[in-house]
Amino acid sequence: MTPLTKSPLDATSATEASSGPEFLVVCNDPCVFRAVAGAVRKVNGRLNCAPAIAAARDYLTRRKVDGIVLDLSVAGALELVLKTRAAGAVKPMVIFACAWNDHQTEAALRAGANFVLRQPLIPDKIANIFALSTAMMTSEKRRYSRYPLMVPVDLEFGGKSAESTMSDLSEAGMAIWSLQSFPQGSALRFSFGLPFGERVEGKGEVTWANTDGLVGVRFNILNDKAYSSLSNWIALRNAMPSSGRPQISTYSPAR
Repeated sequence: MTPLTKSPLDATSATEASSGPEFLVVCNDPCVFRAVAGAVRKVNGRLNCAPAIAAARDYLTRRKVDGIVLDLSVAGALELVLKTRAAGAVKPMVIFACAWNDHQTEAALRAGANFVLRQPLIPDKIANIFALSTAMMTSEKRRYSRYPLMVPVDLEFGGKSAESTMSDLSEAGMAIWSLQSFPQGSALRFSFGLPFGERVEGKGEVTWANTDGLVGVRFNILNDKAYSSLSNWIALRNAMPSSGRPQISTYSPAR
């Protein structure tokens, strides 16, 4: 477990290597931290701690985590839930809110929390909830996992055609190389062929670009046939022995 800033929680933080889900706990209460840390250890997870919202925001801009545990008594916690959900298409994660009363519980669910942990916090009970959410977190990983793929991509931007080459692909979007510059937020049409598969066409939005000509495109509209072809191709990639990727089942608990 790696603390992000100096805090009273530093004494209970240590670096642990694990292949399990990675969590960020946002709290400044040692009792809350110890309960959550105990639960994370039980599910063989990795834990980082931010004692304040500013530190949590900074961490989340640099790293992806599978789950975030928020103590709602921390100032700005609900706002962080709302902003995290607003950016969900870019950095999806499962949100666990530690609530102290019914009002906080209702507010957390309205803001977009997936699970609410009520006081008193007991590591065994929290670990059970983490275990239930593992499939959800794995499903999100699969949706946003990137697969290297180099194929031509035909673009239409501002009524004009443009050529590009794909760098990697996921169910949510792709990265492409292009000699043309695309401002962030630009809407475009795209079309590309999957290896030994169907042609995928749709509409997307530029989410980022760098000075090397690499551009990130989020898929906004795919028809059923295109989405099915893309999903099937990724499933085949996951099933390949050389990929080292496990078969994944999905689970969506009721909100």
